[in-house]
Amino acid sequence: MEGQAVNRTTELGRKLFYAAYFLMLVRTLLTSSMLCVYIDIDGIFIKYVLRIAFWLPIIIKFITQDTFSERTLLRYALFICVFTAALYFSRRYILIDIAILVVGVHGVPLKSAVRLFFYTASVICGMLFFMSLAGIIENYVNYTGDRPRYAFGSTYATDFAATLFYIELAHAYLKGKKYNVLNFLFWIAVSFFVFYFCVARLDFVLIFCTAWAMLGVAYIPKLFSSHFVQTVLWIAIPAFFLLSFILHIAYTPNSAFLSWLNNQLSGRLYYGNLAIKDYGFSLFGQYIKMQGWGFTMEEWDPKLGYYFVDCGWLSIALQYGVIIAVFTCAVFTVVSRRSLNAGDCVLPVILFFLALTSIVDHHMFQYHYDPFLLVLNAGLCVEKYGAKMMKRKTVSRNGLISHGE
Repeated sequence: MEGQAVNRTTELGRKLFYAAYFLMLVRTLLTSSMLCVYIDIDGIFIKYVLRIAFWLPIIIKFITQDTFSERTLLRYALFICVFTAALYFSRRYILIDIAILVVGVHGVPLKSAVRLFFYTASVICGMLFFMSLAGIIENYVNYTGDRPRYAFGSTYATDFAATLFYIELAHAYLKGKKYNVLNFLFWIAVSFFVFYFCVARLDFVLIFCTAWAMLGVAYIPKLFSSHFVQTVLWIAIPAFFLLSFILHIAYTPNSAFLSWLNNQLSGRLYYGNLAIKDYGFSLFGQYIKMQGWGFTMEEWDPKLGYYFVDCGWLSIALQYGVIIAVFTCAVFTVVSRRSLNAGDCVLPVILFFLALTSIVDHHMFQYHYDPFLLVLNAGLCVEKYGAKMMKRKTVSRNGLISHGE
C-alpha cells in the first residue's frame, strides 16, 4: 500500500487545481463561442498571458503540494515528453493545456473535477443560450437544405449539441445510480430539442441513448451486473477505436455500403479517408490545417475548401500521433475494466459513449467539452492496488487526500 500513501496532494493542492481548472474552462468556453466577435482571441493577452497565468496554480501545486511514488513521477515525465514531441510536430497549443490538466489532477478526486466542469459548463452554456436568444450575441445559423440549424451562442449548431451531450455525460456520472425518471425525461426532451432546432441527428441519438442507458443503470442494476454486458462495455472501447480507422481507411465510393454509410454520416468517411491519403500516420502527429462550416474570425481559404476530420479517434492519431491515440484508448479500456471489477458500472457506461461518439465527433481532446480526459491520469498514477483506488477515497490522519475516488 506504499503507493497509496505517496501519491496524493494536500487540501490546498486540490483548491489550486479547482481554481486553475475553473478559469481555464471559463476562458476556453467563452473564446470558443460567438463572443469571439467581441474578444481579441488571437491577442497576446488572451492567447498567451492569460493562459500561462492559469497554468501557474497547477505548477505550484505540482511542485509544493503533491507527493509521488518514483514510478508515478517517471510516468509523468514520459507523458510530458510524448506530449512535448506531439506539440512540436502538430503546433497545437491545446496539448500543453491537456498535459498540465492531466498531470495537475494528481490527487484530486475525478468526481470533484467533473462536478466543477458540470456546473461551469452548464452556467456558461445557459448564459450564451439566452444571450443569443436576446440578440446580445449572434445566434449563428446555417442550413441543411431549407432547414435552419441554430447554434445558440456556439459557433456551430453541432458544437452546441455536442456541448449538451458532454454536459449530459458529466451529469450522468455525478448522479450515478441515483439517476431518476425526471433526469431521464429532461435529457429526452433535450435530445429532441437538438434534433429539431440544431438538426443534429447524431447528437440526438447519443443524448437519447445515454438517457436510456442511465435509466437502466438506476432501475435495472442486474442488467449491468451481468458478465456479458460488462464485457461489452469495456471491449467496445478498443472495438470502436479500431472501427474508426477501418471505416476511414477502407472507404471507397465504389463500395455501395460504404458510400451509403458515408452519406448517412454527412461525408465523414470521405474527408477522413482524404486526410489519411494526404498526411498519413506518424508517431507524434503533424500540423494539419482544417476548415469547417462553423463560424470563425479567420478568413475562409477557398483553395482548401471544406476540409475537416470529424472522427475523434482519427483526428487524434493524425494530428497528435498514433502513440497518444493508442494510449488514450488503452487507458479508457483499463479504467473501464477496473471500475467494473470494483463494482462501478457508471464510469464504464460514460467511457462507452465517449468512445462511441468519437467515431463521429471530434471533441474528445477539447477539454472544455470533455472532462473525462482527466481519466488519463489513471493511466499514469496507478499502483497494484489501482482497482481499490478507483472505488474509494482515502483520507489519512494529517488530512492528505489520496489519488483515487
